[in-house]
Amino acid sequence: MATNMIKSKIIFVLMLFQYPYVKSAQSGFTTTKLSPQPLWNSTHTDKLRQDLLLNYDKFARPSQHFNATQVRLGMSIKHIEVNELKSSLTVYCWLRLVWNDEKLKWNPEEYGNLSVLHLAEHEVWQPDIYLYNGATTTAINHFGNTHCLAYPSGEILWVPPAQFTVLCRLNLRYWPFDTQKCYLKFGSWTYSGDQLDITNYNNNSEVELELLIDNSEWKITKAEQKIVSTYYECCQEPYPDFTVYLTLERISPSYSSIIVTPAFVVIILTMLNFWLPPQAGEKIVINGTAALIICLFMLYFTQKLPAMGTHTPLIVLFYTSSLYIVSFSMLGSVVVITLSRTKHSNTLPWIVKQTLSGKLGKYLGLGVYIQQTKMTSHRVTAEEMRDHQVTDFDDGNSSEEHHIIRPSSSTKPCMQQDWVLLAAAIDRISFIFYTLLFSILAIVYAL
Repeated sequence: MATNMIKSKIIFVLMLFQYPYVKSAQSGFTTTKLSPQPLWNSTHTDKLRQDLLLNYDKFARPSQHFNATQVRLGMSIKHIEVNELKSSLTVYCWLRLVWNDEKLKWNPEEYGNLSVLHLAEHEVWQPDIYLYNGATTTAINHFGNTHCLAYPSGEILWVPPAQFTVLCRLNLRYWPFDTQKCYLKFGSWTYSGDQLDITNYNNNSEVELELLIDNSEWKITKAEQKIVSTYYECCQEPYPDFTVYLTLERISPSYSSIIVTPAFVVIILTMLNFWLPPQAGEKIVINGTAALIICLFMLYFTQKLPAMGTHTPLIVLFYTSSLYIVSFSMLGSVVVITLSRTKHSNTLPWIVKQTLSGKLGKYLGLGVYIQQTKMTSHRVTAEEMRDHQVTDFDDGNSSEEHHIIRPSSSTKPCMQQDWVLLAAAIDRISFIFYTLLFSILAIVYAL
C-alpha cells in the first residue's frame, strides 16, 4: 500500500517537471506553423517567382508528351573569322530562341500587372539546340549565360551571345581571289520533330546583318537561313534543323600588291634577259634574281596556305611553272654566252648564215648584228687582198709564173661575228617562245 503511494507521488512530481517542456514544445510548434514576418517587404516579383518555380522541373518538357513544343530560331551575325590552316569558320552572333512554356503562365492582375519576368537560364527548361557541324565538342558552352524573359502568356525569349566554330570545306584553288561557302546547322540533339518543332523566327530567308562588324579580309556577300526536315533510316519521325548558309568573298587588294605584282616582275626580268647582248654575263645574274624571288614566295605560300591534297592554288602553280621557265631560261643563257664568247675553229654553216641574214633576221630584230657581220666581212676581204703576197719564180727551164697566196688570220673576226649572230637569233627566238609560254600560263591560271 505504502509502495503504491510512493510510486504515485513520483509520477506526479515527474509530470509537474515535464509540463513546462510540453508547453514550450507546443508553443514552438505553433510558432513554426505560422510563418515569421520577414525583415523586408516582398515584391510582386518575389511572390511570382515563388509561385512559378516552387515545384518547377526544368528537366521536363513544358508540354504534354503528345504535343510538340514549337521553337522559333533566328540569328544576328556580328563578326566572322576564317582559318585556312584548320579549314574552319568562327561566327560571333546573337542567337534568338522563342518558345512557349505552359508551366510559366500567370495573371498579371494578381501580381501588380507584372508583364515580364527575368529568369536565369539555368532556372527554366531550355530546348537542347546544338550545332551539328561544330568544330569542337563543347557545343553547350557556346551560349552565353544570359537571362530569359518570361511573359504572362508563357512565351519565353532567350537571346544569348554565342560563338560558333564550324568545319568548312575550303576551296583555295583561286586563292587569293576565292569565294567560300560555309553553313551552320542547328537542331535538337534528343527530340524529334514530333516533340520539338523548329521554325524560322521572323519567316525571313535572310540572316540579320545590321550588327555586323566588317572583317579586314572577308565580306559576307550572301546570308540565307532555311528550315529543313530530314528523315533518317533509323526513325520514322522527321528531325528539323535550322541551317544558315554563308557566302564569303575574300578582300584581295592587298594580295594584289604582295603576290601578283612580283609575278609580273619575274616575267619582265625573264623577258629582258633575252634582249641583252649575247656576250653579257648579266644574263645569269638576272635569271638568278628571278629564281630567288620565286623561291622566297614559295616559302611564303608554305607558311600561309595549308598542305592540301586537292585544290592547289593556281597562283602556286603559276610560281612553280615560272621557276621551271626561269631555270630553262638560265640554261639557254649559258648556251648563248658560250656560243658568243668561244673562239670557234669552224665557220657558221652557209645556209644558216644566209637564213639569218635574210628576212628572218630582220623579223627577229637582228639588223645590228647583220650589219656588223657584213662590215666585218668587207673589212676582212680588203685586208686579205692587201695581205696576199704574189711571188714570181723565174726558173731557167720554165717561164711559168707561180702565184703563192698566204691565207691571213684576219678571217677569224668574221667567223666569230657569225656565231654572235647565231647566239642573238637564239635569244630572239627564245623571247618569242617564252612570251607565248607566259601568256598561256596567265590565261590558264586566270580561268
